[in-house]
Amino acid sequence: MICYDYSVERLDMKHKKVVRVTATEFELDDGTVFEHLVELEEIPTPQEFQAYYDHWFSIFSEMTDEREVTEDKSSLQVA
Repeated sequence: MICYDYSVERLDMKHKKVVRVTATEFELDDGTVFEHLVELEEIPTPQEFQAYYDHWFSIFSEMTDEREVTEDKSSLQVA
């Protein structure tokens, strides 16, 4: 049986650092590059953008955690 610990993955994701920000994309310290949905008029420093990244990451993490709870099949009952 293969057991996967998602908490370790989440911990690693929380510690990713923004290393580069342009008008069209940003890059994390693991080399992952994400495009912005719209081109930025003012380009923040990586430190400034890190605050936005951390904020939105925490929101999406909470949404994912809630979805995992509601999708738990152990609460299903046979009629």
